[in-house]
Amino acid sequence: MAHGDPSNPKKNPHPVKRYEITATTEAPGPWDSVSGTVFFDVVNVDCVPQGAFTGGRNIPNVSHEFEMTRMDGKTWKGLFHRDLLQDEDYFGKGVCHWDATGMGPVFVVHGATFSPTRGLEQAIRAGSYTEYFKKSAYKDRSFTDMSALEFLPNSPEVAKHPEDFFPITVTIKEAGP
Repeated sequence: MAHGDPSNPKKNPHPVKRYEITATTEAPGPWDSVSGTVFFDVVNVDCVPQGAFTGGRNIPNVSHEFEMTRMDGKTWKGLFHRDLLQDEDYFGKGVCHWDATGMGPVFVVHGATFSPTRGLEQAIRAGSYTEYFKKSAYKDRSFTDMSALEFLPNSPEVAKHPEDFFPITVTIKEAGP
């Protein structure tokens, strides 16, 4: 029997899969705010009905913000639960299972967002990752309500002009219950 709303899933009353992320930045100034975001998707698509016309499935997904606590001038830490959401049968096709599929810190200055997000499994395997952002995007006050472009460490722009960029490094580890 179907019930619940996949666009507003219930929280798991007893989450235990806890992860800690640490974000360190070499930004050219202070941040207005720092938080974290974790992205969740239904991972067993067979619980979602297929569209009659296209055969595609509208896979439910949501995101949740989590708190990042400032440790010093460059470092923030945050915790999130991978099993935050409660599995449920939304469509009468069996229980849909939620899993965290991506995460990252969200740094904001002058309304611009600097967010080095990654797929969760990729981040866990790597243990840490670094992305670069243009110092000019940080300093540009007209750059509001936009997300700054991310550059990977091996991108040609960063290699040619490293002085024009600043890094944000994210580490992730299991934190236990």
